[in-house]
Amino acid sequence: MLLTEHDGAGAGVAIVRVDPMGFDVAVPAGTSLMAAAAAAGVRWPSLCGGDAQCGVCAVEVIESGAPLAEPSLAEGQMLARLATRPRHGGTMRLACQWRPSAGARVAKPGVRAPK
Repeated sequence: MLLTEHDGAGAGVAIVRVDPMGFDVAVPAGTSLMAAAAAAGVRWPSLCGGDAQCGVCAVEVIESGAPLAEPSLAEGQMLARLATRPRHGGTMRLACQWRPSAGARVAKPGVRAPK
């Protein structure tokens, strides 16, 4: 079940399940998945620090409770250069750029959950 919660101010918080590790990240509205994960203590692979320049943070969005917004020009250009393709019938996005608007499930090997 995909979840979207609301904070006290009424803003949405998307709950994103990260497989195969099976943990959840709460992503406040307007925040990228990678930034929310880092704030929660998750080690998310990246070389460029979130500038859509390396593609290392790419995830496969397997399920989403809302349609995915179109990638920005920079994200789209990086995604077009990636050798990684969806394995589960999903859509590839950069975790440093994607701002989920609803609960979702993603696949990203190599992510380390907080202790």
